[in-house]
Amino acid sequence: MEDVRREGSGGEEPGPNGGANPQTQSPGSEVESEVESEVEPEAKRSRRSSPQNHDREPDPDPDPDPDPSGDQGSDVDPELDSDSDSDSGPSVPGSGFVLVVSDSEAFFLVHSLGCLSVYLNQEPQSILQLWREFCSMRPDFISSFAAYQHCRSRGWVPKGGGGAKYGVDLMLYRKGPPFYHASYSVVIERVDDAFKGSPLRPFSWRSLAALSRITSNVSKELMLCYIIFPADLSEAELASPVCLSRLKVQEVIVSRWVSTKERAEQEDI
Repeated sequence: MEDVRREGSGGEEPGPNGGANPQTQSPGSEVESEVESEVEPEAKRSRRSSPQNHDREPDPDPDPDPDPSGDQGSDVDPELDSDSDSDSGPSVPGSGFVLVVSDSEAFFLVHSLGCLSVYLNQEPQSILQLWREFCSMRPDFISSFAAYQHCRSRGWVPKGGGGAKYGVDLMLYRKGPPFYHASYSVVIERVDDAFKGSPLRPFSWRSLAALSRITSNVSKELMLCYIIFPADLSEAELASPVCLSRLKVQEVIVSRWVSTKERAEQEDI
């Protein structure tokens, strides 16, 4: 049997497991096995490091140049390029836009705080230009802004828009509408040194009592804010915000007298 195995294996002696005995292998076969053992890990490493399929054909040139003149194409998306050429509206310089409710608030941010820039037709407006523009748009702008600036200087936050709801010009808040309800309802009036003039609201006793009652029902106090214009103030001075330094402001608090409440307070005292 050993002779038959030796003849079947080409003259090599069988190993312990029935295979060829490594001691009887030829030197050439041993060298070939060592080379294969060294090449095989290298091939495995190359297959692991390259995730691409080597059987695929190489991709064509990713950036072909169809222009025979050799000019490079633009990297800008044609859709974006077309949008940039279209007129999407006026481009106002600055860091952003601010929603301003009233003209008095806008002029206060420009004139008093210097934190707002106003542009008209993409042209920056100066303080004098804004003053004349607001005066032409609103005849009572000077008295309205004087009252607004006076309330802001006293630490209040004035807000307009109370005319349709409460019949007044301004609402005064301690810190703003998100924090507290309004404390005062303000009516602005322009008078001269003798407290005479053409009032914006020619109050009668009946209309004044009705306004006071409405203000009291919403837990507020009614304030009459008089803007006093000197008699020698000329129209040339009114064309500039310098005239604000000559104006005076006087406040009058209007409260409704209730006999039962007054008697109860006197009894408590």
